[in-house]
Order: sequence, then C-alpha cells, then structure tokens
Amino acid sequence: MSNDRYPTRLTRRDTLKRLAFGAVAMAIPQTLRAKGTLESNGLTLAVQQYSFNRQLDAGTLDILDYPKTVVEGTGITALEYFNGHIMDKSGDTRFFRELKKRCNDVGATCTMMLCRSDDALDSPDSNTRYQAVEGYIPWLEAVRLLGGNTIRVDCRSSGDYEEQKKYAIDGLRQLCDVARPFGMNIVVENHGGFSSNGTWLADVLSKVGKRNCGSLPDFQNFKDYDPYQGVEDLMPTAKIVCAKSKKFDSDGNEVNVDYYRMIKIVLDSGYKGSIGIEFEGHEMDPVEGILATKRLIEKAVAKHA
Repeated sequence: MSNDRYPTRLTRRDTLKRLAFGAVAMAIPQTLRAKGTLESNGLTLAVQQYSFNRQLDAGTLDILDYPKTVVEGTGITALEYFNGHIMDKSGDTRFFRELKKRCNDVGATCTMMLCRSDDALDSPDSNTRYQAVEGYIPWLEAVRLLGGNTIRVDCRSSGDYEEQKKYAIDGLRQLCDVARPFGMNIVVENHGGFSSNGTWLADVLSKVGKRNCGSLPDFQNFKDYDPYQGVEDLMPTAKIVCAKSKKFDSDGNEVNVDYYRMIKIVLDSGYKGSIGIEFEGHEMDPVEGILATKRLIEKAVAKHA
C-alpha cells in the first residue's frame, strides 16, 4: 500500500506548526480553568472560629486545638478568631504565644478576630466610647501576636438614625487612630441595629475617613434590609468578606441565600482578599459544613469569573 497519504518524513516547518498548535490547544483549557479559580481572582478562603461555637462552648474542642482541627479537616490554613470564647485571655501574652505556636505547627496563619465589647463604640456617651476604645487595645495586641492585621467591631446601638452615625463615626475614628501603630485594620460588620442597614453603614464608613477602616459584609446578617443590596453597598469598603452558611439542600446550595448571586456581587466589585467561612448550621458537623461552603464558593466563582 502506498504511503503517499501518510508521509513519514516531516519538514522542520511541519514540526514547528504541530508543536505550536499542540501548545495552544493545551494552554487554552488551562487558561479557561484558571480564570474560574479563587486564586486567579485574587481571593483566598479562611475559617471563622465561630463555626465551632457549640463545640467550644461545650468543651469538646479546646481553642488551642482549633488550628489543627481546621487545617487537617478542611485544608484551609487561614484562620479567623472570635474573642467571645477567650474573654478570660485578654492580655494573656503567654496564651497567645502558645496559640501562635500551634498555628505554626500546622502551617496556619491568622487573618482577623471578631471582637465583642461590653462598652459600645457608638454609644451616645463620650466616656463610654473612650472606654470601648481602651478595651479593644488588648485584642489589638493579641491579633498582632497571632500575626493578623484586622479586628471586627460592632456599631449597633439603638437611638436616632442620624445621631447614631455621629457617635459611630467618632468612636471608629478614635479606634482607628489607636490601631494604626499596631498595623491593624478596623472593620464593621452588618451585625444588628443600624449596622444591618447597608445604606447607614456605608455612609458611616465613608465619613470616617481613615485608611485602616472598612467593612466586613456578612451574607446573612441584614434582617429587614435586602442582603444582596446590603453586600453591594458594603463591597466598596470591604477588607474581608464573611460567607455565612447554615443549611444546604440536596444540590449543595445554601438554602437561606443565593451564593451564586452573592459571589457575583463580590467579583463584580473588584474585591481581592479573604472570604471567611462562618458555618452556623446544626444539622452537620462544622468541618462538613465548612467543606460544603467551600465547594459552593468555588462553584460560584467558576461560574461567574
């Protein structure tokens, strides 16, 4: 049989053409896949300590084992903390050095800490605002020891809609000035009261006028305010995003909020940074809930990126 139709000898030009075509064919799908990843969109994942709230409260999980539990269970190495489980550790340098060592042992890093306070940062009383600022100083030091750079504070006092803006702005300005030498950012979450109104909180943050002040948009804390509009309101000042989840359907979708829509808002804003997973469900183990949230975020990014 003639070999004319199947030449065995290739010219140098033929070889180069084939090699070039093959390289392009391989590169195209890799590029397309890359565009739909968290990394290619400048996003990273973290786990919020509050995901283990019940276990920590019940004593079935020791806070010092939190880093190992997260890293070994989920593969996520960025950790967020919550001072509500360690209020008695305020100013305890030895404890936070040990916690940092536990993080180092498993390759974990700290990103931020949710901080609650008995003194309202947006109190109508100027002395209370001052006390609130002073009360956050040990937590600024704790986060610095852990290697993080952000604490979350609340602005959810009741009162007059416009008057409360003035108090929140004053309290935040004071705290941001104190936090600057620590190298810390101050973020406000939509976390009850007026802060769960996206318009109110966005206006407050725009008037604080401090580079180390921003928002922590939580997907599920808006109550009487449209959550999608709320996240959109807060993304221009977002320094961290909170992907809260509670329950999933059989297709792996969160039943309380449309994650595909939320992630599109995050991507469209141009945000680059950390998305903290905060699982608050009661029908599955926290590690499983975190992994389910991780998968959903990855799918949503892949769809919209």
